[in-house]
Amino acid sequence: MKEKFQQFGKAMLVPVSLIALTGLLLGLGGAFTTELTVTSFGVDWDWYSTSFIYHLFSVLKGLGNVIIGNLGILYAVGCAFSLARKEKGWAAFSAVVAYLAMLNTMQVLLEAQGLTADTASREALIAGGMEALAAAKESSLYTTVLGFFVNNSGVFGGIIVGCVVAAITSKFYSTKLPVALSFFAGTRTVPIISLVAGGALGIAMHFVWPVIGSAISNLAEFINASGLVGTFVYRFCDECLVPFGMHPIMSTPFRYTELGGSMIIDGVQVVGNASIQLAQLASPSSDKLLVRAFMAASGVNDYAIYPAIALAMWSCAKKENRKKVAGLLIPTVVSTVFFGVTEPILFTFLFAAPWLYFFVYAPMSALSEVICEACKVSVYQGNIKDLIPFLLRPEKLNLWPYLWILPLFFVVAFVLFRFLILKFDVKTPGRDDDESEDDIHLISKAEYNARTAAEKHDGESEEVALARGIVEALGGAANIEDVDNCISRLRVIVKDGGKLAPDAVFTKELKAMGVMHISDKAVQVIYGPAVAEVAANVHDVLGF
Repeated sequence: MKEKFQQFGKAMLVPVSLIALTGLLLGLGGAFTTELTVTSFGVDWDWYSTSFIYHLFSVLKGLGNVIIGNLGILYAVGCAFSLARKEKGWAAFSAVVAYLAMLNTMQVLLEAQGLTADTASREALIAGGMEALAAAKESSLYTTVLGFFVNNSGVFGGIIVGCVVAAITSKFYSTKLPVALSFFAGTRTVPIISLVAGGALGIAMHFVWPVIGSAISNLAEFINASGLVGTFVYRFCDECLVPFGMHPIMSTPFRYTELGGSMIIDGVQVVGNASIQLAQLASPSSDKLLVRAFMAASGVNDYAIYPAIALAMWSCAKKENRKKVAGLLIPTVVSTVFFGVTEPILFTFLFAAPWLYFFVYAPMSALSEVICEACKVSVYQGNIKDLIPFLLRPEKLNLWPYLWILPLFFVVAFVLFRFLILKFDVKTPGRDDDESEDDIHLISKAEYNARTAAEKHDGESEEVALARGIVEALGGAANIEDVDNCISRLRVIVKDGGKLAPDAVFTKELKAMGVMHISDKAVQVIYGPAVAEVAANVHDVLGF
């Protein structure tokens, strides 16, 4: 079961890789197609609004809207591609077929009820005698996607399609048929079955989704009604899932579905707190970004808590080791602040003392989210890379409370972690003897094979040698059932967990930052920002 959750969490991250770029496109496009921003630079708006530059930024803004406006099909394709063990290309193609079939089926059934984009609009419902609040709630159950008027299943609909198509692909990609039908055998069977499955899902969505949509709406109302208590619970649970790579399961629905709320922006209903913030960024209005987006604590983590923990670990190291520890920690702090890559620091103290993470750091992060919401901080994400597009529209941000929140949490985190590290003798970097217990052990066959494979041969790059070493440390190619990556980790499913090399082989011999064992067969090897290149080299070594 944990292997399934690991794969599902990985699939949730596939479209997210585009969303970071979306923020940049919407930031640039939204800023330089808005009269207020342009005229503040002393540029004549009448001339500028008809210039090539204006149209160029309009194109950039449109490219960002392409992603935000089509997350359903992107998640359908992304999930199908990620979850399918075999024939991933056919799975992605079949997901498009199934998704379009689902949309068309829903539209046909809605038209049979006399419901169209015109008759189900908020204005039409009010004109028909419905109260404004009830009309808004009723109209939110429908939307237009890729030209189809459908039940508003949003990202959930895409995820369901992707999961169903992945299962169809795994089961039917090698289907055998009689000679007369052999053209439709094998992988061609997958899109055919997916077409039918998409129609069935459309029927199911038409009848079931109104109930689910209402339930989601009620859950969102409950979260909103729970106020700061709900905010604390959300952030605490999200942080507790991070070490297992399962946090997208928590954050994705809030960011891109009704669970994160809904808002009318420039006449268009937008759902999900991240989608709302991106739409607000692109809007020509000067309204502040959504405050309750559960993102402000990410800034506190990246700008204050993690750097403070790094400083605490450095200050607790033996004096003769501090220079070496600083060389390790300074680059990780820079990558955390600028790019939000937190794993190097996170896993350092997580492995040394898990209780520090779950009982000290996670509640502290949750508390910072509560304080930021109470002080109405409005910000997108928590690192400089993601913040840059929003700095082009500073009128939409509220960062002033950060001026005291960040120093406060930096000081508290530093003092608290330094005290706990010294009090409980936590073996953070530079505190242990030169030769640790992990270095004193018998060499296993897996470790020997990994070390031998990682040795560079003539004409071979160090990257390829590293990949061969990783494959051997995972028990060899025959032991690897599935390997892929998210933003910072190799996510691997093996046939026999007993064949894995010790964690120290990955961290000391194969340049890994850490290893997480999700279950007996599911393992995650942390490589940080370089993981995409590492994964590509591993795939080359494995031959897929």
